[in-house]
Amino acid sequence: MEILAYSEDNLAIALSNTYTSSSVVSNKNHFIYLKDYLGDKGLKAKTIVIENDYVSKDFLHDYASYYALCFENYPKVCKRVHFFNSEFSEQELINFILDIHNTELTSDYLGYIVVKPIPLTIIGNTILKTYPENISGPYKREFWGIRDYEIHLYGRKLIVKSLAFQEQDSVLAACATTAVWSMLNKAASDYRTILKTPSEITKDADNISHDGSRLFPNSGLNLLQICKSILNSGLVTEVKNPDYLIEDLDGNEELVVSNSYLKRVLNAYSLIGIPVILIISVPSGNDFGLHAVAVSGFKQKSPEHIDPTNEISWHAENIETIYVHDDQWGPFARVLFKEGYLLQTDWTIFDKQERPTTVVKIVVPVYPKIRISYEDIEALIIPIDLIFTLFFDNQIKSDLVWDVKIDYSENFKALLKTSSLSHEEKLIVLTRSLPKYIWVASCYIGEFKIIDFVFDATDVSNGMIGKDLICYLNQGLRIKLLNFLKANQSQLELAFINHKRLDYYKFIIDKLS
Repeated sequence: MEILAYSEDNLAIALSNTYTSSSVVSNKNHFIYLKDYLGDKGLKAKTIVIENDYVSKDFLHDYASYYALCFENYPKVCKRVHFFNSEFSEQELINFILDIHNTELTSDYLGYIVVKPIPLTIIGNTILKTYPENISGPYKREFWGIRDYEIHLYGRKLIVKSLAFQEQDSVLAACATTAVWSMLNKAASDYRTILKTPSEITKDADNISHDGSRLFPNSGLNLLQICKSILNSGLVTEVKNPDYLIEDLDGNEELVVSNSYLKRVLNAYSLIGIPVILIISVPSGNDFGLHAVAVSGFKQKSPEHIDPTNEISWHAENIETIYVHDDQWGPFARVLFKEGYLLQTDWTIFDKQERPTTVVKIVVPVYPKIRISYEDIEALIIPIDLIFTLFFDNQIKSDLVWDVKIDYSENFKALLKTSSLSHEEKLIVLTRSLPKYIWVASCYIGEFKIIDFVFDATDVSNGMIGKDLICYLNQGLRIKLLNFLKANQSQLELAFINHKRLDYYKFIIDKLS
């Protein structure tokens, strides 16, 4: 056990090992990122505690898969570097370890970094606290892809809410492997999903690498291999294709994911809590290279009044920043949205030409029972928005804003208990049988929610997936809306004609009656 005052020099020393000196550590991207994340700009660490001879399960698997067979006598034990945002002496730490009633350092604990005993790719299993969720102003940080980790430090149990991170080990795991590994760290909190080590994830991807070469060392996973490794862990994937046509630097046309679509997808799947994997194009030398990151949270503005527009409005557009695990930089790295399809990442900031990052694919891991996609729900909401807009245009001077998310039905019912509905209305909804997974499309006017549409997320898209409609309008306005829909049914139901599902218009009338 060793205690150091937190400083950039001591951080570099703490992260070094026999094969990687502190001067080499200081030039790594991870150190550039972590010194800010742990420093005064981030978690405000004050003390470092180094725990030697630490056995890391993830590294032990990788050691058995590869390093044990090397001629070089690599150790199989790591060291674990802990961080606290308070100052204390060795005796104070000893008192904390020995006295179970001493809780002084419990709330000061920020997490740890495992340092692997190998050359260069030293950052192993890392659990660090997130940025604070409560921030001033209209924005709120939501880290939905995180969970509680139980950490044992010399016999004392500490809890940190986070998402596991580690650096890409180019021998055993490429960026896609570590992105999948981070994602599984959250998904594995569900008993049906298996958490595997990076080497096991790579083996699950295929028998050989995508270019026909041997599996280890790893040259990277392609999209099909990513999805296969996720499938072998108990999940299925929805792959979202690019929607925005651009010209590259050579004048060739290519498709990328627009920021608007990216925001809507991340917002839609956030409540089930599984990190979403993005395949991004990042500046790499004189060209661009593909890279994979795992999204676990975002910063979003609360619903507010907006003036009427000709296009449908989405609450997801209020997302300003997303937080990703980028194995080449660090955990919860900020990604800012720029115009159209452009993103600002650490890749952009530290690129000499400040070239932007773009998203080329979105991989959404979901539980197998979820069969209805976000696109199925969006296709239904667009005609509903058209119909409702025609009615509310005569009532208000504010645009309708839609918030579409998949959720657990028990979570939806729990939130409904705090709504403005009467006890009788709440009881009707709460006692109604719903599938485990539901899509909820909420319509807002300013900060006021007016309607929730509930759809079955486990059905087939050709079925009647509409399950409920909860109306928060006062009785007078609700009756006006119902009469408007009945009086104009023959014209307005044609909004669903492209879907050949005129029964959804009848569904709305029946639920409002």
